[in-house]
Amino acid sequence: MSSPLRVMVVDGDPSVVSLLRSSEGVEVLPEPREPVEAAERLRPDVVLLGLGSAGHTALLSRTAHVFVLCPEPSSAVAALREGASGHLSPRQLTAGKLIQAVRNAGRAHLGLSARESEVMDLIASGRSNGEIARELFLSEKTVKNHVNRIYAKLSVTSRVAAITLWQTEL
Repeated sequence: MSSPLRVMVVDGDPSVVSLLRSSEGVEVLPEPREPVEAAERLRPDVVLLGLGSAGHTALLSRTAHVFVLCPEPSSAVAALREGASGHLSPRQLTAGKLIQAVRNAGRAHLGLSARESEVMDLIASGRSNGEIARELFLSEKTVKNHVNRIYAKLSVTSRVAAITLWQTEL
C-alpha cells in the first residue's frame, strides 16, 4: 500500500478538515501560519486554500496541487489562472466529492487526463466499457481508446493490473 495522501488546509472551514481527518488514506498536515514556507518544508500532495489565502496560489502550486474553497466558480477564476488545480464549493461539498477531488489531484503524477481519470474511476468500480460509454455519453469505441491509452500510460496490460495500480496510488 502506498503512503497516505498528504493534505495541507489553509484558512479552511473546520468541517473540511474534519472530513479529511476521518478519511482513510489521507493525512492532514497542521494548518500553517506561513503557507508557502510550510508547503516547501512539508511537501504536501494537495493544498486546500480558503478564499482569504487565494493570493498564495501561484507560489503554492509550484510544490503541490492547489484547490480553492469558494462558494462561486467566478471567485476562483484568478486562482485557477495562477495555477490552482481546481475549485471546490463549500456549500456543495460532501465527503465523497472532497476526497475524490483530492485523490484525483494526488494521482495526477500517473499522467492521466481528467477524462482518463474519470474512465479509470469507473473501471475501478467494476463497470464494463459499454456501461462506461452510456454513463459518460461516449461511444464504446471512444471508451476503448481511453482504456488503451490508460493501459499505455500506466504500463499495464489488464484491467486488474490497472485497478490495482489505481487503488494503490490513492
